[in-house]
Amino acid sequence: MNVRRAVIAVFAAATLCLAGLVPTASAKVSAATPAELTAICADLFGGVYDTPSAEPLAVCQWNMAIIDADQTARANGTGEGVTVGVLDTGVDLTHPDIAPNLDVARSCSFLRPGTPTAAPAEIATSCDNKAAVQDIFGHGTHVASLVAAPINGIGIAGVAPDATLVALKACTAGGFCFVDSVAAALRYAGDQGLDVVNMSLFADPFLYYCNNDAAQRAMLKELQSAARYAQQRGVVLVASAGNEADDLQHPTIDEISPDYPPDTAETRRVRNNCRVAPAELPGVVTVSATGPVGYPGYTMNIAEYSSVGMGVVEVAAPGGDYFSATDTVQDAVLGALPNTPSVIWDAFDPLEPDLPGITVVDQGARYGFLNGTSMAAPHTAGVAALIRESHPGWSAGAVAAAVQRMAAPLACPANWQPIDENDDRQRCYGSPNRNSFFGAGLVNATNAATE
Repeated sequence: MNVRRAVIAVFAAATLCLAGLVPTASAKVSAATPAELTAICADLFGGVYDTPSAEPLAVCQWNMAIIDADQTARANGTGEGVTVGVLDTGVDLTHPDIAPNLDVARSCSFLRPGTPTAAPAEIATSCDNKAAVQDIFGHGTHVASLVAAPINGIGIAGVAPDATLVALKACTAGGFCFVDSVAAALRYAGDQGLDVVNMSLFADPFLYYCNNDAAQRAMLKELQSAARYAQQRGVVLVASAGNEADDLQHPTIDEISPDYPPDTAETRRVRNNCRVAPAELPGVVTVSATGPVGYPGYTMNIAEYSSVGMGVVEVAAPGGDYFSATDTVQDAVLGALPNTPSVIWDAFDPLEPDLPGITVVDQGARYGFLNGTSMAAPHTAGVAALIRESHPGWSAGAVAAAVQRMAAPLACPANWQPIDENDDRQRCYGSPNRNSFFGAGLVNATNAATE
């Protein structure tokens, strides 16, 4: 998504109605206390999932429970010594559930003078400007916490709680991630010898880059070259599949490109000579999204927004879904949000909410619930970090293959039907062990840590 589409779009259909937490009959958002939130989560999940850690809000982390990112996994691996780049909107440099694992010295903003929609404070002419890395949007902070929020008695824990995070800021306060910034960040990741890079985004200004257009072909080649540069230097690349409910193996329509400049998008037919980037770049581990697999009444497993595609989607991971349509705690993923002003936190404003949901502040640290394949990808990046911890000498390709090999197979949903006329996922095809919706299956942290 460019990240703007990744967050705002997936919440458009959701509502919240939790007794005792909604301040007025019309409000769609509420600030809960940690005690209120954990009581709700214990009631919802206590008989379904084991609590994955002893962190204060861990009972709400159904997402970690379903991929076995729990005490068993952490007894065998925590990501220690592994560096994960978060190619996104930056991170909150001061968040207590991010800062202990953040390598500020190697973090960098790749937003340059002239980058459209970038705020002045996030523009940098070199990596010396560390203040420019600060997350003004909020997306990158949430993503980073799912990878590697530490076990420190605050908030939540990530999949790889001892991994080192490096913020690679390539997405603006406006939510756009332009090709030149993304490519520069990938090359930097290779030069820095990062182990894993998470990309919960699509590179703007096109959703699909088509080879029959010279300008789009050139941008796609720039991204392919940068990705290859990083991979050749050992970087495992992980990307979200997208929130358009497309079948990426059989694309049909692109209605949102170009998304910048404003109001220039044209509806166009797309074919197999068109690629979503970075999801369809060679060697990238591309991730579809599930909801709370195993929860009573939840049977489809594929999130209603998630793009899919045989040969494109390698694995699935928790991103949240709308299966209850009334309970954000069940439907979305809890993660950190910046303690400083940000687009997402402001959108959760209890008085004039754009995003429905619950927010919580634990010991001075902010958290909120979000949906999207943006949330699925960092679970996978964390799993890749666990594998790299055990096998530091493995190539990027070997780690990517192990992520798939260690996944728990998910069969195609029985009696699948497209949700509406805009759902291009006409059918799920393949075998129980590898199919177009879930690839090799649901990522598994315990399997990865013991690989």
